[in-house]
Amino acid sequence: MITEDRAVYRAASNENLFGVSAQVTTSLQRALANIYRYPDPGATLLREAIAAKLHITPDEVMVGSGSAELISLLIRVFCRPFLESAVLSVAPTYPLYQAEAEALGVQYTVAPLNSSFHFDIDSLLAKVTPQTRLCFISNPNNPTGTCLTQAQLVRLLHELPPQVILVLDEAYIEFAAAPDIADALPLLEQRPNLVVLRTFSKAYGLASLRVGYMLASRELLRQVALVKQPYTVNQLAQVAAQTALQDEDFLHQTLQATAAGKAHLQELLDFVGVQWWPSEGNFVLADAGTPAQPIVAQLLQQGVLVRETSDAHAFRITIGPKDHQDYLYRQLQTILAPEAVWEHPALAQILRTGYTLAQGNAAASEEALHQLASVASSTGSPEERIALAFARAFHAKLAADENVYAGNLYSSTFGAMDMISAFGVLIRQTPLVTFGHLFSNLAILEATANSPEIHILDLGIGAGLQWLHLLEMLASRAGGAPKVRITGVDIPAAEGAPESRLIETGERLQQHAAQLGINFSYTYLAGRLEDVYLQDLYFAPSETLVANAAFTLHHLPDQLLGQPDQRDRVLQQLKQLQPKIFTLTEPDSEHNNLHLVPRLRESLRHYYTVFDVLDTVLPPQLPERQVIEQEFFGREIINVISCEGTARVERHERNAAWQRRLTRTGFSPFALTMLPLQLVDYLQLHENFTLVENGAGYSLCWKGTPVVAATAWVSATSL
Repeated sequence: MITEDRAVYRAASNENLFGVSAQVTTSLQRALANIYRYPDPGATLLREAIAAKLHITPDEVMVGSGSAELISLLIRVFCRPFLESAVLSVAPTYPLYQAEAEALGVQYTVAPLNSSFHFDIDSLLAKVTPQTRLCFISNPNNPTGTCLTQAQLVRLLHELPPQVILVLDEAYIEFAAAPDIADALPLLEQRPNLVVLRTFSKAYGLASLRVGYMLASRELLRQVALVKQPYTVNQLAQVAAQTALQDEDFLHQTLQATAAGKAHLQELLDFVGVQWWPSEGNFVLADAGTPAQPIVAQLLQQGVLVRETSDAHAFRITIGPKDHQDYLYRQLQTILAPEAVWEHPALAQILRTGYTLAQGNAAASEEALHQLASVASSTGSPEERIALAFARAFHAKLAADENVYAGNLYSSTFGAMDMISAFGVLIRQTPLVTFGHLFSNLAILEATANSPEIHILDLGIGAGLQWLHLLEMLASRAGGAPKVRITGVDIPAAEGAPESRLIETGERLQQHAAQLGINFSYTYLAGRLEDVYLQDLYFAPSETLVANAAFTLHHLPDQLLGQPDQRDRVLQQLKQLQPKIFTLTEPDSEHNNLHLVPRLRESLRHYYTVFDVLDTVLPPQLPERQVIEQEFFGREIINVISCEGTARVERHERNAAWQRRLTRTGFSPFALTMLPLQLVDYLQLHENFTLVENGAGYSLCWKGTPVVAATAWVSATSL
């Protein structure tokens, strides 16, 4: 393995890879003659130079040993007592805010960014509590590169309580070119609770010398100065920073080289099928549709250092010289080659076909699809059967008729009895659906243990099979069964009366409840969740309300397709209802936020895992298996691969993304006491299955790969 000091491309730390000003190195050579002297403890000349450049006064500037010292000082000064204070920020962001807060025992709260990694000001303000003392905003944000707008800054300053100091960490501000990025400097004099942090480590190329500075009111800086140690910035660092400020030509060259390098890197990532997000920093956040850690490790072996992030699938790349980026591109080509991602020829051919389609060459695409079809089969190995499903998806993509495949089961050409029989096999003989049902039922059972009346709001109730088991558990409850009411919401039936399927579901549940001796009632609403206003439903004050959504919410469009974000809207309505518990089950895979090639890699990993499960737990000649594979999951694959925009309705998100969304919209994980052993005992899981805690529930994994995540939540306001 190549060590860090011998790396070809050091793209992990957002250093200025275009070097340092020649004037700086010259000034350092001259300053070496005075290294026997103590540095100026107040960095007076540097503060004056910064003030002159920014048109403020020197007593509104404090210099520190990088931004890190200043962040630590702010928390130490303004978060007292530590155990009764809180720091607020976003996620993902610069991890030092959390590390410094938690090291002192200060509570750290986050308001996650939205699906496009932009700031959600409503969520941020909603997270403010009487204990909040500091709100850190990295602008542009590290690692996403997104920025706070001027309007958002003004709103934050207007609506944050006076005790909350807003800290804008502008480490990458010199690189930003967005016309509406927040400009805090003109507001400093008016806002005593505004702080701006900047650094010489990035654009100025002085990372090893550790020089940062803080801009704030005189009174605020006076309080910080009371605890600040002297001599934290050595004299060489002060001299280098002063010279760097003066060499505007070098800064201009750096910014031009970074902008050109960023455009080149984005083009290379497009060629190799790696998703990137627009960035105002000297870095790009990337997602190849595969776990990041193996990519990071393989790049390191070839002398390329990139940075893993808090997201297990995303990695950050610092902009560098063209030859370094070209080298990175060649390594990614090798790492992401079809035969490198998948050893099995059929799986590799699926990727090869998708890569070819993405290049837009019709003749080459037809040939690649022909080769894929030659290894596809509806009755062969899991690899051959998944090849058939993807061949159908690629065919639909080439046909460019998105209306042919609607991506939901009700459009299937199989007969109703075939579908019912296959779904019964899926429910009875695999845990792919029942795992989420059982987790939710056990969680609801725990949350309502002492409730005499329970009202279940089920978003996407389908046939209602989940509730048969819960009714049985409630019937055996010590002290007698509670009164139960279920409100089922689902899309209208494709044929006949819109509410016909919902009525059948109610009759099934009513009959089962009667056999169990449970006082039961049922209401329904036939409509798309996008069109439903949950507050119009009736919930009796005497009832304990619980809510559930199993394999439903991913069909809702989010802000990537337009405003309002329908997923957020439904979750916000649920939050207002304040259910005792909200249980969510979703596939753990990203088919919402990725472009075609990374989405192909992600979907192949997910659905091949599903087909491997089915191959293991179902008899090979079972007729229902083909329906499950090529209709239930095959139609999902067709929609995920062949459709874009609003036509793509199978928009799954990874569990981490769902958890960020739930947190952002005002939910917190429900504190469950049940152990995974209960789930294992009920499900009788195959040895290749494992249950892994995910922070809000459990993920069902097959051979280590997450397939389905089930989580439980409570409205933060009802804690």
